[in-house]
Amino acid sequence: MANLFWIKHLHIALAVVSVGLFALRFCARQVDATFVHRLRVKVAPHLIDTLLLASGVALAVLYRLSPLETHWLLVKLLLLVGYIGAGMGAMKAADGGRRFFYGLLALCFVAGVVFMAVLKPF
Repeated sequence: MANLFWIKHLHIALAVVSVGLFALRFCARQVDATFVHRLRVKVAPHLIDTLLLASGVALAVLYRLSPLETHWLLVKLLLLVGYIGAGMGAMKAADGGRRFFYGLLALCFVAGVVFMAVLKPF
């Protein structure tokens, strides 16, 4: 049971870092900051998100959760896919208006993921 505690808290910490880094990169991209184009800044989110996904899978396995049987987990995964798509749109959009729309949409998906994780309404 101690492993569950550490994996769950690692998962939460990685989620906070992931969203915080996205918000930082999004704001920096909006003001055309040069550090956004550095290799470390481009690679770090992939590393963090891979660890986040791995910790989520570990939790699902340890808690014996299946997205096909646990509806809140399925919705959470679908919202995660939406976040990834909107986040990519926010980082790749050429004009500021579209970038802002996709960035805001990505953060709305994040709010949905947090809602599903905390309340598990289904």
